[in-house]
Amino acid sequence: MQMIYCTCNVSVLESLLKIIEENKIRAYQVIDQVTAKNKLGAPRFNDPVWPGYNSAVLLQVKDAEKVDRLAKEIKAFNQNAFNESELVTFCSWNLNHYFFD
Repeated sequence: MQMIYCTCNVSVLESLLKIIEENKIRAYQVIDQVTAKNKLGAPRFNDPVWPGYNSAVLLQVKDAEKVDRLAKEIKAFNQNAFNESELVTFCSWNLNHYFFD
């Protein structure tokens, strides 16, 4: 099981969610307003000096092939991004425990 963390400018959140849904990933959470100082592009602190914000998506994915396919599709999305403000960050790590009870 992998935990995946994606973060992006709110302007591309809908596109990211579409990629996730097209890959039939059903377990994820969206954190709508995330302020951030990104590696590339201007900070997004949702204030008058640094307007805008990111959104974050956390995903729990059991199928390793889905993880690899999602990473590949997000990388392709980034290669076609209009500018560096539209890049999606993708991180994943092993998830040792995941349960609801």
